[in-house]
Amino acid sequence: MDRRLPCDQATLRDWMVAYIGGVLTLPDGVPTDSTFDTYGFDSVEAVVMAGVMEEEFGTQVDPVQLLENPSIDAFCAAFASDGGDPVPPAVSEA
Repeated sequence: MDRRLPCDQATLRDWMVAYIGGVLTLPDGVPTDSTFDTYGFDSVEAVVMAGVMEEEFGTQVDPVQLLENPSIDAFCAAFASDGGDPVPPAVSEA
């Protein structure tokens, strides 16, 4: 099962920059190649953003994926419709 979002990397990147910039009110913009923690975006914000992304794009987003792909560029490359290899579904431990 492919867990990509139904948008290309540029669209997803623009959305993430606007969202994070709005939440954190960063005066110098959001560097897409820096890790989220560089500009103070933590796991709580990742959970909230994942929920907003689900509503915006209509696809389940696991907040852990934001931590495993810790920059906007890395997340977009992994999860945009025109990214690299499909992301396998999360495996739940029994």
